[in-house]
Amino acid sequence: MIIVDAQCTILPERQRDFIREVRQIIPAVRNERGCTRYELLTDESRPGIFHFIEEWESQAHLDDHLAQPHMKEYFAKTTPWHKAPTALTIYEVSSLQSVTMKD
Repeated sequence: MIIVDAQCTILPERQRDFIREVRQIIPAVRNERGCTRYELLTDESRPGIFHFIEEWESQAHLDDHLAQPHMKEYFAKTTPWHKAPTALTIYEVSSLQSVTMKD
């Protein structure tokens, strides 16, 4: 499994446009082969910072996702709205373990 945290810093005047565009691509991405999670989170303590939290069955699925026409169109449209380059953190998960937290 691949987990991605893509941190985007969006210009203040483009944040609503950014959210609108993300809302349009989310259904298509969630229907892509190998996608098990695709969410956009806002950083309440840092306005303008957004995180895509993604889970993919494999690196090949993530690579296929990035090559999709709707993603190329999305990147072309939204990249000028970024205040800084996207900071990508990619984790490759080799095993999972469920833990119950106690008080």
